[in-house]
Amino acid sequence: MRKYQQLALTVIAAVSLVAFLFYKHEYERLRYTLEYLDTFGEPPEPSDVDHINCGSNVHNLLTTPPADWVQVTSDLQVYSAFWDDQIGIGEPRIRVLAAARVNSEPPQDLGCLVWFESESEAVAGSCKVEAAPDRSHGHSTKEADVKVIFLLCAADDPRLMLSQTPHQVQLKVGTEEPSQPVFIHQSEGLKTVADRSTVCVLPPTIPVASIRVVEFIAYHHILGVHRFVLYGTVLTPLARALLDQYGDQLAIQYEEKLFSSGRHFHLSESVIHRVVELDCVYRHRDVQENVLVLGVDQYLILPDRPTLQATLITLGASRRPYKDVAQFHLTSQQVCIDQQHHHSHSQEAALLLAHPVHTTGPSEEAGVAILRPHLMNSVFTGPSNNQHVSVSTASVRQFVSCPSELHQDTQHLPSNKKFVEKVHKSLLYRKWIINN
Repeated sequence: MRKYQQLALTVIAAVSLVAFLFYKHEYERLRYTLEYLDTFGEPPEPSDVDHINCGSNVHNLLTTPPADWVQVTSDLQVYSAFWDDQIGIGEPRIRVLAAARVNSEPPQDLGCLVWFESESEAVAGSCKVEAAPDRSHGHSTKEADVKVIFLLCAADDPRLMLSQTPHQVQLKVGTEEPSQPVFIHQSEGLKTVADRSTVCVLPPTIPVASIRVVEFIAYHHILGVHRFVLYGTVLTPLARALLDQYGDQLAIQYEEKLFSSGRHFHLSESVIHRVVELDCVYRHRDVQENVLVLGVDQYLILPDRPTLQATLITLGASRRPYKDVAQFHLTSQQVCIDQQHHHSHSQEAALLLAHPVHTTGPSEEAGVAILRPHLMNSVFTGPSNNQHVSVSTASVRQFVSCPSELHQDTQHLPSNKKFVEKVHKSLLYRKWIINN
């Protein structure tokens, strides 16, 4: 009898041990899950997730060639250069984005030095000037005292230009010393551009608070934008640290470009916008389907669709195929922040998108457009394949500070509450709250 009792106790002990281990395992899983949810929040709905193509590597910091203004003469400075091989058709050349004073002409003896990997010394070359016409619907530079131009440069040895790709170019006038070298952005052709969008941020005129940068990037990331190019001093140390630490986790790519516009001569707002737009389009013509140039105080508003790509597909379904449209013209509306709400100390008041706003000035097409880099010929040479986008589909809201007497009668409460809630739940914003 005692033998059976011992056997029963042994079986009970073994079952109890297995049950305890199972319970402990499930308890630890539940604890880790609750800790994860407490730290990172609930996962997004499947419809809100932007799927990344398998096999693609996403890096938070991009490494395309650097850019900044380089002085050639007192009346001519260049910003960036691109390898323009005409997709194998025509003569390859180096397209240099430049700015020159309106009342001056580029020197007749303007030349260049082209650097190739196979050559130990620079190869002499020549340059000619090509006008960079104002984009229809864009920010006109006709009234500015500085014009935007292209310098089309090529080495004197055509065999090198046909067989190799240069990596740097220097501009020079006659026998004078050449300029500082300018890196050449090479084509990333033969890569898919479908469903990819980039936002290029204009250089700010005054320092930007970290919450403004965090909100801007978090919001447009919710709209399906994963790539940001920031010109000038947009990022604060905290914003940069957050992007460096969590960029890979969020699949956010970002890149900073210097833009010292006042180094040699003053550039007006319209000229700066034009230079950034041209640089952004040429820089992404082979890897991105959509490019949008915005200031950090401008927000793309999508009333009906959750993402930019879904909005474009809707536009294509309602009219002609959207893939044939080179420019989508957007309506802009300036809005004044409700000052009483702005001075509130609540976390919600930190977000511009959560503010009640007053309209100021008319709604108009003010030059903001969704550009298609892979259709760049039609973007810059003619009005064909352009499409106006109604306010009910997409628009741009620009937040400005203005006295109350400029407010119009209409007061708009936030119409994008769903996006405000998503920004509040975003990892980037929550980490800003913790580190601020």
